[in-house]
Amino acid sequence: MLSKLKEIVLEAGKILKSFFRSNFEVNQKGPIDLVTTADFQVESYLREILSREFPDLPIIGEEYSKENDKRYEGSYFLIDPLDGTTNFAHGLPWFAISLALMMDLEPQIGIIYNPITGELFYAEREKGAYLGDKALRVSRKSRLIDSLLATGFPVSKIREKPKHFIRPFEEFMISSRGVRRFGAAALDLAYVASGHYDGFFEALLKPWDTAAGILLVTEAGGKVTDYLGESFHPLKDTIIASNGLIHNEMVEILKNKHPDTFKPYRNPIPAVDLIIEYQGGIVLIDRKNPPLGLALPGGFVEYGETLEEAAIREAKEETNLEVELLKILGCYSDPKRDPRFHTISTVFIAKGFGILMGKDDAKEAVVLKPEEIPWPKLVFDHEKILKDYIKRKEVRTGGY
Repeated sequence: MLSKLKEIVLEAGKILKSFFRSNFEVNQKGPIDLVTTADFQVESYLREILSREFPDLPIIGEEYSKENDKRYEGSYFLIDPLDGTTNFAHGLPWFAISLALMMDLEPQIGIIYNPITGELFYAEREKGAYLGDKALRVSRKSRLIDSLLATGFPVSKIREKPKHFIRPFEEFMISSRGVRRFGAAALDLAYVASGHYDGFFEALLKPWDTAAGILLVTEAGGKVTDYLGESFHPLKDTIIASNGLIHNEMVEILKNKHPDTFKPYRNPIPAVDLIIEYQGGIVLIDRKNPPLGLALPGGFVEYGETLEEAAIREAKEETNLEVELLKILGCYSDPKRDPRFHTISTVFIAKGFGILMGKDDAKEAVVLKPEEIPWPKLVFDHEKILKDYIKRKEVRTGGY
């Protein structure tokens, strides 16, 4: 069966290679997630041949399988016709076909093939892992600092939660010899099995990304777990694969880094901002300190202060105005609002009284009507705050 599956994958590789750097259609499954004509044609070929040769075995693949077809039980095939689609679409020769014969959640045969380099990796349970005729063994690096690692970032989530994936990457960058990100998890796992990489980690992979590769790694003497160090199977959504010797060090870094629960930001510092209505306009200050630009008066809440006390104090310190607090516009918590801290700011709407003067952090204090506000000069997230205020006021009064 292994011999027949290798023949099938090699033939599928010819189809994939024929599309490479030629004319093919590229479509988007998501904002940056691609699928090409080659993905569909190679999977169609694999399904046709596998169904003919092994009619009793279901096939679960990346492109054609519907969610209710994905029953991971008994004997079945898991296939990825093109792992590394983005590389393929951009003409980069780092992609592969991945095929696994499964028994429940345990891979029995795993094959990974890069048709451009001609590397055909394969493994059979309890019979070893191979590249061609050469038996594979994982590396013998025993310290993380001496190790070369690989990783990847999930295209479906990296734009939503970049810090959740970049923070672990940063930790490994300073704790290892280096981290590579080539964009094809199946090949990354094959290279761990080959000893070229000492370890690999990634979150939110799919079963067809990992099934063949984890068998290669374990049959080559390596270790595969989830981020907690617990046994891995292809339905788990975090993976660490290593030579086994550096595994505990990798787990120590990743055990609290699951993207669904990891909190990459420090607890926010409380702050206040004020929209001060004064002489028919809104008070803005021209800041002395970075970030330079126009901002609403405000600052951090001091120890023991109430939010109201902090707002009244900041108004006086920066604008010289006495204020009457009218209501709270809302709370804003944008991690990018201050380059130094993560703040959660309570925004008050207030009326100002007295003589306006720029003081403390303000070079100058000015009064502007909404149509006069130079929006590009606003710093932090104060453009959003002011636009929220103006919109709500227009809805409430029918005009500013």
